[in-house]
Amino acid sequence: REIARRLDLRDAAGVDIFSIDPPGCVDIDDALHLRTLSPGVFEVGVHIADASHFIRPGSALDREAASRGETFYLVNTRANMIPPRLSEDLCSLHPHVDRLAFSALFTMDERANLLSTTFAKSVIRSAGALSYADAQERLEREGCPEPRTAALQTLGRLAVLLKGRRAANGALFLASSEVKFELAPIEEGDASGPMSLPTGMALRKQQAAHSLIEEFMVLCSCGHPAVAPAPALLLTLIGAC
Repeated sequence: REIARRLDLRDAAGVDIFSIDPPGCVDIDDALHLRTLSPGVFEVGVHIADASHFIRPGSALDREAASRGETFYLVNTRANMIPPRLSEDLCSLHPHVDRLAFSALFTMDERANLLSTTFAKSVIRSAGALSYADAQERLEREGCPEPRTAALQTLGRLAVLLKGRRAANGALFLASSEVKFELAPIEEGDASGPMSLPTGMALRKQQAAHSLIEEFMVLCSCGHPAVAPAPALLLTLIGAC
């Protein structure tokens, strides 16, 4: 019954949904698709895992998640905002399984000008999970790419245009280096579980694949003033809920 109330994108023609995350990611909370509607006109879908379906307002789980605020990622562990049964399973947008999502569908031209925006509760089925390295390799691939790589390259070009426009409009970009530690396990561990010692470190390079995800997350969060004023977008979001 819940699925009947949602926009069903599981078998929509031309919709190849995929995610881009660090290798080994199990809490996949967003995914993308690009569908060509006509020459030079595209539909970009940004799909966010709908955890709200499982967390009722005012419940003990809701109060605990609110007190934690977010998931904190540490060197070799993390402190979850919601239980792993939700974040890593029922809500995670794993490939080839049906998942509930909140989708933003943007119609835009090849210059990343927005023509229309639609927000909807949806049910999706991701077709693939890419690592950032895999996505970056596809962005740099030359020749005649297969459909998913071609879609990714188009998304990359649109992301560059969106970022350039934001910069021209005075957006503030805050960037800091992310450190990645190489760890070696310690056999003994302790009562809290396996332990590791750092054996090396390196700076994680920010690449186009990271920027691509960031730009479409910003677009999904902010909408676009050329489509509708902020109050109208807010009403649209409230209506979809």
